[in-house]
Amino acid sequence: KETTEKERNLKIYNEEIRDFIPERVFDFHVHVFDEEIIPKGDPGFELPGVHIKSYTIPELMDDMKKIYPGKEFSAVVFGFPDERYDSDGNNEYVAKNSDHKTVFPFRLIRPDEPLEKVEDDLKTMRFLGVKPYLNYVRDKDVKDIEINDMLPPGIMKVIDKLGLIIMLHIPRNGRLADPVNRKQIVEIAKKYPDAKIVLAHIGRAYYLSNIVGHLEAISSFENVFCDISMVNHWEVMEYLFSNFNRKKILYGTDLPISICGGKSVEINDQYTY
Repeated sequence: KETTEKERNLKIYNEEIRDFIPERVFDFHVHVFDEEIIPKGDPGFELPGVHIKSYTIPELMDDMKKIYPGKEFSAVVFGFPDERYDSDGNNEYVAKNSDHKTVFPFRLIRPDEPLEKVEDDLKTMRFLGVKPYLNYVRDKDVKDIEINDMLPPGIMKVIDKLGLIIMLHIPRNGRLADPVNRKQIVEIAKKYPDAKIVLAHIGRAYYLSNIVGHLEAISSFENVFCDISMVNHWEVMEYLFSNFNRKKILYGTDLPISICGGKSVEINDQYTY
């Protein structure tokens, strides 16, 4: 990990970055999980150069001290949405280890879960939001999955009733440029005004052509936000800050995914990492 533990990085941090970063850093997008949720024999999550079988809250807090030395840090955390893993166990880990002072829990949510269990968990385990994911949608080709498949009406009614936050990783190859996605985001924002929608990764707009002309339809809704996790295309960032309410732009790292070294590169109106 390239952190301030290395002297060359600490020098750059102190000279160029420390004063730019606010005294309080709030990361709105972190995955945490312990090894207990991964089935025996499963290799865990693999990225180029990185093999992850757990990323615990103590590990997160230790990393943040190295990344932002001298700063106060807090985070929104949720489990790792892989259909192979024990999502109930992951939710329990997140809820049990969140103090609601520096660590704030969201619940992994499957579209086929009993509504009574969902609502009971959200209340008794004090979750502040939910994390749906396309991997949890069954019996449908991944390219055809829609937001409404991930968040069926029954679940949306519970979320709206409790006034919770949705960390939404939108599906489909077109991402934010897909008209089905934009239409359903608008419909959900209108129908469930007490639910707050956070478009993870700026609606997965990792490259410029995916965001230009596609942000305006959703930017006027007070209950729609964007997080910037894993987006490292400066022109995408510039477009977002020029065309979206800056008070609704949330910082996020997507740890531990972002531990993997690399860069999103735009090629022929697509991207590779």
